[in-house]
Amino acid sequence: MGDYLVMTWPPGMPSLAAEAMRGQIEADRASGWRLAHAAFCVAVYVRGAHPPMVRILADRGGVIIGDVFDLSATRQGKVADFALEGLRGLEPDEAARRLCGRAWGRYVAVLRDRDASPTVLRDPTGALECLTWTREAVTIVASDVPATGAVAPQGLAIDWAAVRGLIARHGVGSQICPLAGVEVVGPGELRDGRGGRRERLWSPAWFARRTRRADPAELAVTIDAVVAALTRDRRAILAEISGGLDSAIVATSLARCGAPVAGAINYYWPQPEGDERIWARQIAEVCGFSLTEVPRDMLRLDAEVLMRHAHGPRPGFNAQDPDLDADLAGRAQALGADALFSGQGGDGVFYQMVPAALASDIMLGHAVDGGRIAALATLARRARVTIFGLCAAALSRRGRVMPDVPPPPYLGGQGPRPGPHAWIRDAGHISPAKRIQVRGLANAQAAFGDSLRGRAASLCYPLMSQPVMELCFSISAPLLAIGPVDRPFARAAFADRLPPASLARRSKGAVTKYFACSLTASLPALRDFLLEGRLVARGLVVRERLEDLMDPEAMIWRDSVGEIFLAGYLEAWVRVWEAKLAGRAAPDPRLVFGASLEGRSVGATGA
Repeated sequence: MGDYLVMTWPPGMPSLAAEAMRGQIEADRASGWRLAHAAFCVAVYVRGAHPPMVRILADRGGVIIGDVFDLSATRQGKVADFALEGLRGLEPDEAARRLCGRAWGRYVAVLRDRDASPTVLRDPTGALECLTWTREAVTIVASDVPATGAVAPQGLAIDWAAVRGLIARHGVGSQICPLAGVEVVGPGELRDGRGGRRERLWSPAWFARRTRRADPAELAVTIDAVVAALTRDRRAILAEISGGLDSAIVATSLARCGAPVAGAINYYWPQPEGDERIWARQIAEVCGFSLTEVPRDMLRLDAEVLMRHAHGPRPGFNAQDPDLDADLAGRAQALGADALFSGQGGDGVFYQMVPAALASDIMLGHAVDGGRIAALATLARRARVTIFGLCAAALSRRGRVMPDVPPPPYLGGQGPRPGPHAWIRDAGHISPAKRIQVRGLANAQAAFGDSLRGRAASLCYPLMSQPVMELCFSISAPLLAIGPVDRPFARAAFADRLPPASLARRSKGAVTKYFACSLTASLPALRDFLLEGRLVARGLVVRERLEDLMDPEAMIWRDSVGEIFLAGYLEAWVRVWEAKLAGRAAPDPRLVFGASLEGRSVGATGA
């Protein structure tokens, strides 16, 4: 999806500053911005090959960027837009609460009261980036940050403490923007532009506190309706079919709603564990999709590749497979696809097995099929442990408390470790298995980050939509996870349409070895880039400790691939933004996907 930039300002003298900013935006044709809406004390710009829709609220109530659907209709298996007319006359806080409770979608709402002060709400999934800053009484809400010019945040600089925080706790990457002068609006969070007040209006823990039984048919109805809503008005769709259960479920829903799928794609590696074509072919055949099979080769990582994905306001963690990112972007553009669909997030919502936590939930009395003893026996067999060993693990602190990933050993500098993701902070009083589920989906939010494929087409992840997450968080974890094979609830929901091989499949593709080998082969090109880089110079990375991790044998035995990737993408981001702030950056490669916007009308609708 493309970018958006909303400007709001109070009446009076600030309008002069706003007009000067608008003049510079509209004069800079290279930036790609186009005016989508202008009214009293508000202006909205969009850019990109597939810019977001701009929805105008009545009575100067503000604007909503993106798509907003009716939550109740979706739960009934129908597709309906949320009636924005229902927000007329409401105070911003009340309007935001109504959106969170009765609507869902991929949106950012900029709501205004009588004195034109903005209140910003980001949808609970965080599907659209939302950053804000104020300059000369003009409040700006945007998906990207200009490094220079009249609209750039005052005092814009790299926030080195935040960079260190990302090293210390990578899982909060979706909630930290390491740029001073910029504030992040979190998923489901309301931010009052008048005083910076923040309030969380949605949290997974609220749905997980009281788990219930549900019919698998409810899950199928919900996913089908979400997919139908996200595909409505699409011109062409490219579907990723990995061969696993999650992408198969999304593919069958695409087929059922008659979505305009222009093609499906499967990537495979030379190693047997990375080749899932046999399952992908069956899924594509059942759905009636034309499947393109793309062989993968070793990644070749170097400074140029890493920096190509480092131009966004946050590090490019959503492009940690840069070859895949660039290839999908090119294929989407060649097909004219305006959306990419995948099964991203399925491991979290459908609950991949974590035996000790599941055993804890069973012992706490959460709903389970067939009785607690039978469920524990099934879980023990799948985990290949005795029931007594499983129960002992469940009673241990490790079985009851969410595990946390420690900081990488090369972390340097001084400063506190940032707190956990907001969703995880709320999860202290829910069951152990539900805490694991919340953590998994909090980490999966990185999938909404900036990427080349996301610039070429909208990234659509139906399994991470608000209706699906709310439903799956509310279902007992043992019901979701415990059966002869993993994710039995989801399998039952789609048993009438999945290929038999997909329903019965117990294995799962694995490419960890591939990434480790690729990184090992890339070490000569990365060594100086990292060891003589800016993070080392700033003392945020201890050179000797990082060098120890970059030894091929250490990478195999310690599995330090993720830690080295983290250092690489942060180093690239820092170098690109230092160049941007100095006015000497190379052209932003992301804007190439905005070229096709020329000559195309930009949609704006009113309520």
